[in-house]
Order: sequence, then structure tokens, then C-alpha cells
Amino acid sequence: MVKLRIIWRTMTVSQNPLLVLSLKRGNTKRSIKFRNGCTYRLTWPQFRSLRDSYPFLSRCFLTQLGDDLFRLEDGRSRIVCISKTVPLFSEIMEDFAVQQESENFFHLKNEKIELVGSTDMLVCIQEQKSGEYECDCQGKVVLDVGGFEGESAAYFWMKGAKKLIIYEPVAEHVELIMRNMTLNHIKAEVHATGIGDKDGTQIIYYDKIDPGLGLHSKGKKSIEIKITNASEVLEQSGADIAKFDCESAEECLVHVQAQILQKIGYYIIEVHSAQIRKAIIEKFRSAGFVLENEIRKPNMPDFSVLSFRKIPLFSKLGA
Repeated sequence: MVKLRIIWRTMTVSQNPLLVLSLKRGNTKRSIKFRNGCTYRLTWPQFRSLRDSYPFLSRCFLTQLGDDLFRLEDGRSRIVCISKTVPLFSEIMEDFAVQQESENFFHLKNEKIELVGSTDMLVCIQEQKSGEYECDCQGKVVLDVGGFEGESAAYFWMKGAKKLIIYEPVAEHVELIMRNMTLNHIKAEVHATGIGDKDGTQIIYYDKIDPGLGLHSKGKKSIEIKITNASEVLEQSGADIAKFDCESAEECLVHVQAQILQKIGYYIIEVHSAQIRKAIIEKFRSAGFVLENEIRKPNMPDFSVLSFRKIPLFSKLGA
């Protein structure tokens, strides 16, 4: 059924669908005329990106500047990007006015929030639409482990959180977190450290600093990050809700004592392998939590976001 919908979309967004289908037979580039009257010279992957964004593109202006360079604009935003990122930017522009300050740095603003950050931050903002961070945080303290550029903290603040406690070990990200907290007058406590089984430091290897930077990253570059004991973070936070998106560092929660986990009533944890998922679920169930929700990551079968709620009766019995 999904495949049929995609075929139907391919046939209906262009004025010359047979020509479009011929693109699939090789790495050719042809002039394709869309139903809105605009013509672009495209390969099949480029057409697919524009096809998937067509509902928005039919309401804005898309100009081809080069072989794979496009200008996307409406009444309040103007972005220059490659075809692969047109779907991302078209979705972001539906929610925000976007000012592009450089190739990979953006200023977003709507009636609720204002943010600055990279293309990777925009991807994280779009992921929030899946409901992965959905919870009742009105008037509550939220512990945000893996703060990245501050977009998750801004999300919880928009939902009514009264305070954010943020842990993020990468200096470049901490700088952006501080800017975004200031822009939105968010009450936040920011710690330039990651979490682990014990206090110390750790060398992280990488090729690019992005949301996937974590304990198991690989690459030719390296940075040393500070690590804080996870038990200490949980015990001292005073948080009502804890969100963990820390690229496999969440596995250290398996070694935290149950009575310390119970100091926080609700957890949102992104897990990054089937093994960690199984261990986290077993740990939290044995500690008196129920798995309330799970959201799978598209195209990443081993990644999912788990939400756990503490069982009140269990807590009283274990007290």
C-alpha cells in the first residue's frame, strides 16, 4: 500500500510522469515540469526529494541555482540548500521563520520560541514531532542529559517546565545551549559534562561533531570530555522528569541503584542498540517502573525512545 501511494504521488506531482519514470533507469538528468508549472533539471534522487516536499513547494518558491543547489523561499524565510535537504527545510519553514546566517547555521523564530543552531539541530526539532518527548512537564523540573544545542530544553520549556538541568559535554554545543537559553529567558542550569559509571574523563573519537557523537563514535579526530557519575546526577538533580539522549551513555543507568532511579518519577530514554534496550527495560521494570511508551526511529531499527513511569505503590513498598 505504501509503495502504491509513492507511485501515485510520483505520477501526480509532475506533468510528464513517463519522463520522470525514465530517470530511474540510470543516473541521467532531465527537465521535469511539476504541476505547479515550475521546471527543474533533475536526477531521480533529486526528483524524489522534491516530490516528497511537493505539498509545501506548491505554496512557496523553489529556484534551481545549479546542478544540485536550490533556493527555497516564502514570505518570511529564504534558504539555499541541496535537494536532499529540501524536505527538511520545507517542514521547518512551515513552523518557523528561518534566517540562514551561513551554509550550516540558522536562526529560527515563531510565536513561542527562538533558536539558533545547525542543520543537525533542525533534524532534532523535526524528530520532536514524532512525540518522543511528549510528557506532562507543566511546572516541573526536567533533567536533560544530552542537551545538544538546546532544542530539547526549549521544547520542555514551551511545554511548561519551570526549570531545566542540562548536561552536555561538547563545548561547541554548550555555547549554543547558553545562547538559546538566553534568547528565550529559560531558567536553566547547564553542566559541561557527560554521564557515566564514575567521575573522570574520556577520549571520544569522531570525524564530525554532530548528534551521533558518543562513547562508541569512531574517527581520526578526538576530544577529551568530562564525565560525571550518573547516580550523582540523578540524586542531586531534584528533577521530576529525566530525558536521556546521550549516544549509548544511557547504558550506565543499568548500574544505578533502584532507590536512586526512583528519585525521578518519569524517564524518557533514547536507546541505541537492541542490547541496551533490553537491559534498560529489565532494569527499570525491576526498579518499579512501567514502560509507558516506545517510539521507534525511522530507518534505524535498533534505535527507539522509551518512556518509563514510576509505579507509586512499588515506591511505597520499597521505601
